[in-house]
Parts: sequence; structure tokens; C-alpha cells
Amino acid sequence: MIARPQRCLNDPKRAEDCELAIQLRLMELLSDAFAAGWGKLEVLAAMNRIADQAALKLDAKIRVDVASYLGKFSRKS
Repeated sequence: MIARPQRCLNDPKRAEDCELAIQLRLMELLSDAFAAGWGKLEVLAAMNRIADQAALKLDAKIRVDVASYLGKFSRKS
């Protein structure tokens, strides 16, 4: 189980806490992939691509949400 955040969103230590919270699960995933026969570089490259794709999808959703929100105001004018 991953620990819940204990700090406020704007606390500079929150990112470090998040890293520590997910580190064990990430290491387990890496270990499982290596044990299955995947190479270290290809596993890390795959994880980077997955993280990048997730960030892009999140960014796109935020843009759509903001555009939709702002569109409500332009229709009212």
C-alpha cells in the first residue's frame, strides 16, 4: 500500500515524500521485469515512455478542461 500524503500541496517536501512513497512499489516492478528477462535499459526506457505518455494525456485533459471552462464565460458575454 502506498502511503497517503501528509503535507500540503505547496509544501516543498511533498514531492520528496511522494518519491519515497512510491519507491518500494517501483523497485518491485523493476525487479519483476528484470527477473522476467527484460534488460535494465529497455525497462527504464519503457517506464520513461509510459510516464511521458501519462503526462501528455494529463496535460491534454487539463487543456480541454480549461478551454471548456473558459468557453462558458465567452458564451455568456
